[in-house]
Amino acid sequence: MRPEDLPPPVPAAGALAAALAVEGLHCDVEVRGRLAVLLTADDAPSLADPALRHRATALAVAHGFSHVALELAPAGDAR
Repeated sequence: MRPEDLPPPVPAAGALAAALAVEGLHCDVEVRGRLAVLLTADDAPSLADPALRHRATALAVAHGFSHVALELAPAGDAR
């Protein structure tokens, strides 16, 4: 089998979560293929801030992900 025939490596959730924490965004990361699902706490900085969204996306891509999603917890659900 040729290297180019191999599937891409599965990105690591822990490494992305650590990198996001350095940026002030403390969250859990679930991996779904090459999608990073961010599970944030209620007190996490708002991803409505375009600069923070851009940094989070850039970090995800740098860690091997192709897409980022934010999972919204129901009101009152403590994560």
